[in-house]
Amino acid sequence: MNMKGFAGHYGLERYAGIDAYNMGSQVENEEMIHKALQVNADVLLISQTVTQKDVHVKNLIELVELIEAEGLRDKVILICGGPRISHELAKELGYDAGFGMNKYADDVASYAAQELDRRING
Repeated sequence: MNMKGFAGHYGLERYAGIDAYNMGSQVENEEMIHKALQVNADVLLISQTVTQKDVHVKNLIELVELIEAEGLRDKVILICGGPRISHELAKELGYDAGFGMNKYADDVASYAAQELDRRING
C-alpha cells in the first residue's frame, strides 16, 4: 500500500483497476469484515508482522473463522502476507494465497486479478 513504491514495485492503490482501502495497522478483525461488507470487497489482503507466541497466526485464523461464520468465505479472496508468511502457511490457515519475503504488490495484484477472473468466468 505505497503510492511511491519501492525498487520499481508500486502499491496496489496505484493500479487503475483496483480500489484499495488501507485501513492502517492493528485493525480488529470485526472492523475489517465490516469495511469489506460496506465496500463490497472482492479481495481481503491482510498483512501480519511476526509476533510473540504466534499471536499473528491466531489472528489470521480468527479472521477466517469470522468470515466463515458470516457466510462470506466463498465470496471473497483471502490473501495474507508478511515477513514470515508462506503460501503453504496461508493455505493451511484457510487463506487462498500467502505472500512472504521477496514478494511485491504486483505479485499480489496479479494473483488477485487472475483468481477473481477464474471465479467469475470459470
